[in-house]
Amino acid sequence: MKNLIVLSFSILLLLVSCQDASKKIKDNNDTTTQTQPEPKKTEINAQIIDNNNGGASFQFTNNGGKVWDFGTIQQGDEPEFTFTFQNTGNEPMIISNAKGSCGCTVPQWPKEPIAPGATGEINVKFNSKNKKGSQNKTVTLTANTTPPTTKLRVTGTIEVIE
Repeated sequence: MKNLIVLSFSILLLLVSCQDASKKIKDNNDTTTQTQPEPKKTEINAQIIDNNNGGASFQFTNNGGKVWDFGTIQQGDEPEFTFTFQNTGNEPMIISNAKGSCGCTVPQWPKEPIAPGATGEINVKFNSKNKKGSQNKTVTLTANTTPPTTKLRVTGTIEVIE
């Protein structure tokens, strides 16, 4: 009987010891996870751009600036407009993308860098097929500017002749 009591007590001590060891391992893992340094943030690049006065910068020189109002047209017409701009920033402008808000608004943009002080053009063609009434579309330019996107607007009215 004495051996059974000693054996029971030993098993109880072993279980308590294992639980304490498991808790210490878990606590160490939690501490390790909490004390790992955070990864470096990319805010440094944004600060560099800000310190360079924004890098490249659009200044639209056409009448209307960032808005093209094609007026009133007939359904099926495909008017075109050229937005002209100057890079008023201090580094070459690289336009990486230009995207219309729908398939009816198609931009073409310069693929080569635009030097500081130089000018460029963005041609936009609007297809009014199957459209009617008031229109308000956008072209979003993505470039190395601050902010990195610039929106152009295309507005007008489409009449349906029956």
